[in-house]
Amino acid sequence: MKGFISRKKFRVGFVASLLTISLASFGIQSAHAVTELRFAALAGIDNNFKPVIEQWNKENPDIQVKVETLPAAIPDIVKSLAASSLSGSAPDLINNLDTYADQLADVGFTEDLTKYFGTASGGLKRADFNQAFLSSYVPINFPKQVHGLPIAADAIVVFYNKTLFKKAGVALPKDGWTYDQYLKTCDAISKWGAKQKPQVWGSSGGPGGGSKSIWQAQYNPFLRSVGAYTYDRNTNTSKIGAPEAIEAWKQLVKPWQSGCIPKYSISSGKTPPTFQGGQVAMETSVRALLPTYKAGLAEKKMDWDVVDMPTIKGKVSKYIIGGGSYGLGMAATSKNKAAAWKFIDWFYTTKNGGINTLQASGSLVPPTDAGIANGDWRKLAAPPANINAFGRAIKNSFIAPKLPGQAGTVLDTVIGDALAEVLLKKVSVEKAFKKAEAKVTAAIKKELDQ
Repeated sequence: MKGFISRKKFRVGFVASLLTISLASFGIQSAHAVTELRFAALAGIDNNFKPVIEQWNKENPDIQVKVETLPAAIPDIVKSLAASSLSGSAPDLINNLDTYADQLADVGFTEDLTKYFGTASGGLKRADFNQAFLSSYVPINFPKQVHGLPIAADAIVVFYNKTLFKKAGVALPKDGWTYDQYLKTCDAISKWGAKQKPQVWGSSGGPGGGSKSIWQAQYNPFLRSVGAYTYDRNTNTSKIGAPEAIEAWKQLVKPWQSGCIPKYSISSGKTPPTFQGGQVAMETSVRALLPTYKAGLAEKKMDWDVVDMPTIKGKVSKYIIGGGSYGLGMAATSKNKAAAWKFIDWFYTTKNGGINTLQASGSLVPPTDAGIANGDWRKLAAPPANINAFGRAIKNSFIAPKLPGQAGTVLDTVIGDALAEVLLKKVSVEKAFKKAEAKVTAAIKKELDQ
């Protein structure tokens, strides 16, 4: 393929199946040149893509895809990809994410996909997607472009371990519960769990178990419900340090302070307790991690289910449900864009493509109106049994606002810094998050002044 120097091989005699001699240095042209696409997947869900890639590689021997794993933290992802672009070592395909898609477009890392719609055999087009989820991949500074395609329509629910609840003698959570009930439930589990070996906690610090911050899918809808926000595009301001926001942060920090969540040094460590490992009874998470939970808890012979996110008495909304998606994007520096688009088109449009494979594994709700309402994900065997919780979550979710340029990276960083100051240095929530707001405001101003 264009831009690639293929490794040329010829077979020698009777041992052709065992011995090959590379003639790349001699410039001999092979009739069976293979293009390699590098696909950088999100940590935690990279294993979900194994059957997808295996199927593609089986069907397309001339274009082979190799999976790599991105760093776990969002700021590290953006830095890593930007550095790889500068060094000429960027992957061809990436798992884009709604919360940093604008940042990658802003630094020129991702390719505008509009020129490719309708050009491959599957005829993939913009109208195929739910527009609310697709909008996350439309950059603020380039409103006519699309820099990624959503793979999943997702929103947070509470995954809970029924086995641990029953052992602790704590009532199972029910749809319609409140945030106060969530806190009491979480504390009750942790109080019981402190006497267990290994120790059990009421909830984890974030999806997959560990975290150094509060997840945006939790804080963005919480702030919005009380009348605050991380970014308002009309006024170009952030109100994460406003009085109503401070009250929201106090509620969000409570589980960390009470012992409901493992202490910061444990939660932010290399081997934090996990929901799939049976050491935390609840985890606020998304369907993308469902296969991980299912496999881990099946191994431990534990039962589990999901329940709606708790509600609050917010002046704007009672819902604190973060919605969003992870997606699929192409690097602007890729030398194999035609091959990369062929993969993307196959992923979304064919019977054996990635969307159907991932849906069958339980890891996603398709990012289309029909897929959300009537997708095959609704017909999969339990657990989870409460599948309607996912549909309600998507319906009532709030998709995080996009900050201009690199201000989003600053937001991610300062929220983590503020949490660490509160938990480790005993700084007041008000002081820590007002300081965070000042940094985000300065970052927004810097982006707008450029």
